[in-house]
Order: sequence, then structure tokens, then C-alpha cells
Amino acid sequence: MDIIILLGAILLAYGGMLILYYYLRSKERKKATSDSMLKGLTSMRRGNLDKALFYFDKAYEYSIENNSREEMAEALYSIGIVYKEKGENDNAMEYFNSSIDVYRELQDNEGLKKVMLASRSIRKVDN
Repeated sequence: MDIIILLGAILLAYGGMLILYYYLRSKERKKATSDSMLKGLTSMRRGNLDKALFYFDKAYEYSIENNSREEMAEALYSIGIVYKEKGENDNAMEYFNSSIDVYRELQDNEGLKKVMLASRSIRKVDN
């Protein structure tokens, strides 16, 4: 009987350690996404668009790993903004459209508004 109780305690402890491990790992990934977004914004404000694109791409990859649709939409939007600033309007529209799809899926009207506004500004320039 004591062995069964001991095995049960070991299994519970192991399960708790696994939960803690995955919780901490997911926090690290979310922090990595936030850090990449912050570095991308800083680079963009400093005019280093290629570096900003690198960080936003990285944030997008992290958001896929984390299965975080909100962060994914934001990263796609930010990549679109960088392409818009570089004058690559076709690429910008591609990323804006992808961001719109994710924001619609999330039913995030505020996100939709900002992407629609950015995409409209490109359409006005192209006309």
C-alpha cells in the first residue's frame, strides 16, 4: 500500500513539474514575441526598415509557435507598415490583407479599422 501511495505522489509531483515547465516555456515565448515587436518598432522609428522587418518577421514566427492569433495579426500589420514605408505597396497590401483576415477571425474591430485605414492610404497613392 505504501508503494502505491509513493508512486501516486511521484506521479503528481512529475505532473506538477511538467505543468510548471510548459507554463514557463510559454511565458518565455510570449516575451520573445513582445521583445521582437518592441525591437521592430524601435528600428522602424529610427528609420532602419530592414532591421524592423527582420524583428517583425521574427515576432510573426513566434506568434505561430505560440498559436497567438492576436500577436500574429499585429505582426502582419507591422510588416505591412514597413513595406508601405519602403514603397513596396504590393507587398504591403499582401500583409495588410492577411492581417485583415486574422482580425476578422478574431472579430477585432479596432484592429480591422487600423489596417483598413493603412490599406486605404496605399490605394489613394496608387490612384
